[in-house]
Amino acid sequence: MRRAQAKRLPRDRDNTSILSRNAYTLGLLRGSDRQCIESMRMSGEAYVRLCMHFKHKLWLHDSRHVSIEEKRAMFLTIIGHNERYVVIKRRFQHSSQTMHKYFHEVLATMMTFAREMIVPSTFDPNLNSPGAHKSLRWIFKGAVGALDGTLVHAIIPASQQTVYKGGKGKCYQNVLLICDFNMIFTFVYAGWEGVANDSRVLTEVMAEPSNNFPFPLPNNKYCLCDVAYTNTRKFMAPYRNIRYWLGDFYPRRAMTKEEKFNHAYAKLRNVIERAYGVLNARFPILDKMAHYPFNVQRNVVIACFAFNNFIRKENINDELFV
Repeated sequence: MRRAQAKRLPRDRDNTSILSRNAYTLGLLRGSDRQCIESMRMSGEAYVRLCMHFKHKLWLHDSRHVSIEEKRAMFLTIIGHNERYVVIKRRFQHSSQTMHKYFHEVLATMMTFAREMIVPSTFDPNLNSPGAHKSLRWIFKGAVGALDGTLVHAIIPASQQTVYKGGKGKCYQNVLLICDFNMIFTFVYAGWEGVANDSRVLTEVMAEPSNNFPFPLPNNKYCLCDVAYTNTRKFMAPYRNIRYWLGDFYPRRAMTKEEKFNHAYAKLRNVIERAYGVLNARFPILDKMAHYPFNVQRNVVIACFAFNNFIRKENINDELFV
């Protein structure tokens, strides 16, 4: 046995950068904030706070050769730039197997983090707090946020693509969202087939208690939703067959009382469009998902929402939110 081991050829090392494995991460944190934002899609301050949070909660630990900071930097670089392991391994000087191992380790802890970051509203919002259209929030006093469904690109095996196919022949997963007026997502449910009707998704999600959908809402509280949903006591939709998209009111302003209602409603509900726009700009993987198993794709989507909420809740100065 020893003789066979002696004859074993040494492993051919193909990561030969002069930077040590942790040097790249340290260089990001010690350099300009711009390079941290461009590489990890968040400022150095946000990144340090995030790592400290995971250390404090004991969700991640330093490994023998890889620190928490480096694990998280690898994960954020992958989802922030939709990069493959073969590219990231050169940057961080690790093998593809190591990249795969720590990507999934961090992703698993992100599901615990998401349960802490994505939580229902208090249903008693402070109307004087900063956020979208304070004057309109006094008009829609009972509104606790906006509800919508959105499509996120998905990679689906050919045999299962029919129920996931959307426009231009691409596949999507349908994601149900609720966002408060401070651009914080208070509920996210990912993984539905792309062709599923938004109203059906809402009904099915509400029917399963384990989904923790915030329903029933307290008295006089409701969510704003678009015409894809039924107008009920707890879900307020705009007038149907009346202009209600913001773009519909330019340059021709609202004239009738129904159009004026829809215009005011659209300006307030637009917070969910802006919040998702920030998320989409931060994580381009939502526009072009990598070839992960579908459950991993779903978890990556949830992780992106959790990161965005953390930055917003910590009141960290962030150029995308600005």
